[in-house]
Amino acid sequence: MNWISKRLVLIIMVVFLVGCKKEVKICGKKDNRPNIIFLMDDQHRYNALGVLNSEIKTPTLDSLARNGVLFTQAVCQVPMCVPSRNSLMFGLLPNQTGVYRNAGGGVPDSLMPGKTMAQYFKDAGYETAGFGKAHWGKFKTNTRGFETRYVSEIPEKGAISMAEVNPEAKAKYDAEVAPMGPGEENNIGYLGFTSKLPEKDHRDGWITKQAINYLKKRNDERPLFFYLSYMKPHAGNNIPKGYEDLYNLDSITYVKQPQWSQDYSPHAAGDNRNDMYINFWKNASEKQWKLMTMRYYANVSWIDDMMGRVLAELRKKGLLENSIIIFTSDHGEMLGARYYRFNKYCLYDPSVRVPMILAGTALPKSVKRNTKNPELVENIDVLPTLLSVAGIKPDRELPGKSLVTPIQRNANFSELHERKGQAAFMWRTKDYKLILVLKRKNNVNDYSKDDIITGEFYDLKNDPNEWYDLYNTDKFSDIQKAFKNDLLDFLKSMKQ
Repeated sequence: MNWISKRLVLIIMVVFLVGCKKEVKICGKKDNRPNIIFLMDDQHRYNALGVLNSEIKTPTLDSLARNGVLFTQAVCQVPMCVPSRNSLMFGLLPNQTGVYRNAGGGVPDSLMPGKTMAQYFKDAGYETAGFGKAHWGKFKTNTRGFETRYVSEIPEKGAISMAEVNPEAKAKYDAEVAPMGPGEENNIGYLGFTSKLPEKDHRDGWITKQAINYLKKRNDERPLFFYLSYMKPHAGNNIPKGYEDLYNLDSITYVKQPQWSQDYSPHAAGDNRNDMYINFWKNASEKQWKLMTMRYYANVSWIDDMMGRVLAELRKKGLLENSIIIFTSDHGEMLGARYYRFNKYCLYDPSVRVPMILAGTALPKSVKRNTKNPELVENIDVLPTLLSVAGIKPDRELPGKSLVTPIQRNANFSELHERKGQAAFMWRTKDYKLILVLKRKNNVNDYSKDDIITGEFYDLKNDPNEWYDLYNTDKFSDIQKAFKNDLLDFLKSMKQ
């Protein structure tokens, strides 16, 4: 057993030893509200969890799932960073935030559509501490409710950044990933390599160190809202030494390809470097495919290990004795599926679905632990869930639902606005998926059947890879019609 494996075992042993709920006095009264631990990473494939795929080593997240609820049908609102994270943190749909794309996306502090998650908890008397990626968009924002704020990459006014306090380490990291191109997402970024840098010189390693140092020094009696958000396992796959050793390259399986001669993705054809990926990966060797997949998994294991270390420190401080813990990601990862697709700018399942886990000692008794919940949940459900368990009323009506009560949602909704003059919307159950491409309207309530340009329809039960488009086929005409009507009705009912 190597040093990483031993540390993972220790983390599992300490994270969920449950004691009595900690009571805090504020103004002479006991404050029994739970600490809120919000864990997040970037571009985490929905099934890249050990509890769902035995190839993958994620003991921390597996432990959370076994002590809580794993939602197996969770989706993001938009499969890209900026709009997805704005929706999650404001608890609003893109038509309510006004943020639809990465390019040029975001809102300035003066035009925010509502309170952020951190602001809600700060205003309610919580201590708020945030570590890692937020990615609000093109505007340099303030910390938006965080009293303590550390960022590794994207600056915020009032935050402490890696570039400020560890400029040499940041420069070393930037130099190592320079060959990986913008966003570390070219083919070198995906194929990856073993990093020559120690963990502390990586952005996520630096964030982990700051979070643990903060917890060790923390001396605050208020309940805590703690936000920890990593930039990986988003490419590039330059993983610190040791994590690749958790995997046997020969046993790694990678995605299968459809028997196509060219890409077929009507709502997302040719978007975002797709030709670059196709031209490389359709000629890649089996070893390259295994290396790429293994390094993505190793990246996931590294993040899982760091989350475990932070949770262990939270436990040492007594902060897990009365807590709600939630984990999600901003979107998924195609990992080469569906004809060498590596960009996430599409509404196919590997991109739009996310892992989501709800755990903690303060979960209501009505929530059954160690379950895989197939309800249709979404990232906009995170904010109303956390507000409800803390007894905080939202300032405006939120479109999401609390995960501690039955969701009863008819279908999952997600959207994509990458193509000029067009908008693509998804209406998905665990068995079927409809994607409609419509002429883009300024007002979401104005969409009608007359705006439909094209569509896609998939029988997910029998075709989980989404290889066979059944749009406008006789066999599924009734189901497609019902999905189309429900989707258009949903758009018409959206509140601005």
